[in-house]
Amino acid sequence: MIPEDSSPRVEHAVSKPAVDLVESGQSERWVFRKNCSLSPRQLLAWYAAICSSTLVVATGFLIAGYWIVLPFAGLELLLVGVAFLVYARHATDFEMIELAPYQLRLVFADGARRTEISLSPQWARLDYNGRYKAPLTISHKGQHVKIGKFIAEKDKPALHKELRAALARAACAV
Repeated sequence: MIPEDSSPRVEHAVSKPAVDLVESGQSERWVFRKNCSLSPRQLLAWYAAICSSTLVVATGFLIAGYWIVLPFAGLELLLVGVAFLVYARHATDFEMIELAPYQLRLVFADGARRTEISLSPQWARLDYNGRYKAPLTISHKGQHVKIGKFIAEKDKPALHKELRAALARAACAV
């Protein structure tokens, strides 16, 4: 669980590795994150280790007279670097739902792009049909927003129940 501020709160989790729920006063916040094994900084350290070991081996072949190994080693490091860069750009992706009595805020981070949507919880409706790979959908005045991209399928029914109850509480707070 990652605390958002230092105020006292109760924390719950639908799926421990992927979901954080923080209750603070009248607002509730769910944060859904990817389950990534390496942070971008750790990935950079791994890439530096791979580069140094590959270049040591390629230099050994160069000294032995096999110069052709060095360009292929460079190509390999370039391709691995591109793959690591793509991974690192999306390692910190998340979805956040923040529910207050008069506002439902959805925040989506995908790479460098960040999208925020504000809705009225009194008019929002949560839909989930229970099928495999079916998304949770928040509908609001003709607008449909899919959520739960980082949630395990087995945890979606519990999340649906929890979000539905929280939306009902927020709608009654008026």
